[in-house]
Amino acid sequence: MSLRPGERVHRFAHEAMSTVFEVFIAGKDETYAGQAARAAFDEVDRLERLFSRFDPSSETSRIGRLRPGESLRVGIETAEVLGIAAAVQAETDGAFDVNYRASGRPSGRRIKASPPALATLIRVAQTGQGFEVARLPCKEKAKTPPLELDLGAVGKGYALDGALAVLRDWEVGNVLLHAGTSTALAAGPGPGKSGSGRGWPVGAGSIAGTSAGPDRVFLRDRALSGSGTEVKGEHIVDPRTGRPARGHRAAWASHPSAAAADALSTAFMAMATAGVAALCGRHPEVWALVINARKKCRIFNAGAIAGNGPVRTRR
Repeated sequence: MSLRPGERVHRFAHEAMSTVFEVFIAGKDETYAGQAARAAFDEVDRLERLFSRFDPSSETSRIGRLRPGESLRVGIETAEVLGIAAAVQAETDGAFDVNYRASGRPSGRRIKASPPALATLIRVAQTGQGFEVARLPCKEKAKTPPLELDLGAVGKGYALDGALAVLRDWEVGNVLLHAGTSTALAAGPGPGKSGSGRGWPVGAGSIAGTSAGPDRVFLRDRALSGSGTEVKGEHIVDPRTGRPARGHRAAWASHPSAAAADALSTAFMAMATAGVAALCGRHPEVWALVINARKKCRIFNAGAIAGNGPVRTRR
C-alpha cells in the first residue's frame, strides 16, 4: 500500500496465529493510535488461545476430544466462528470444511465419499448459561466420523473482525487491518487529510507478475481475502476429494465480514467458476474475483465494493 507524502498514517505490527498482523491507523495521534492497536492485538491473542489446534487447552482442541453424546460449554466467539464455518460449508456444497484434516489429507488418500457436514458432527446451541457444543452420536451402528477442527481459514478473519470492534471502541474509525496480507479489513475513507477518500487501496487480481484483473480495489467498511498457489503452491485442499484444489489458480472474496471473506476465498479455489457465480447470485453482498488455469479473470457483483467504479476484466 502506497501513501502520499504528509499523510498521518501509523503502522503497527504483531505476530499471532503463525503470521503477522498489521494495523494502519489514520487521523489519530501516534501515541493514542499505538495504545488502540495494542488493545486490538490483545484481542487477537485472546482469540488465538480459543481457536488454536496446537494448544490442547483451547476450546477447539477440547471440542475435538469430545465423545459422542458429550458436550462442552464455550464462549460466544467459538460458537460464532463454528456457525460461520458451517454456513459457508453449506453454501459452497462442501468446498469449505474446517474438518478437512480428519478426511485423509495427511496421508494423501483420495476420499471415496463426500465428508460429512459439520452440522451432522456437532451441534452448537445457546443455553441459559451461555453456549454449548455437543458431539452428535451416530445413527444406529455407524462408525463415528473423526473430528479434527482447523479454524485457520476462518479464524484469522474472525480475529480481524474482533480487532476492528476493539478499535471502534477506542473511536478509531479510519483504519486498515490485515492478517499476513491474505485477508484485509478496512473502515473509513482511507489515507488523506480531507476524509473524503474512496477507501483503503488493497491489491487484487495479479498473479506471477501478470495483471488479470483490476490490480487493486478500494475497501471501505468491508474485507477482502485472497487465496492462490503462487506463494505456497497447491497447499489448499479440496475437502470433497482430498486432493489439491484445482478450481482456480487464484481467488479473492470480499464481504462485510472478514471471517466470511476468509472462508469464501478458500472455497473459491476449489469451486468451479459456475459455482462461484451461483453463490454470488444468491448473495449480492459478496464480491468475487477468480482466475482460471488460463489466467482468465471473472468478476462477480462488481458493484458490491462501492466507489470503485466499473472494472475491466479479461475473459
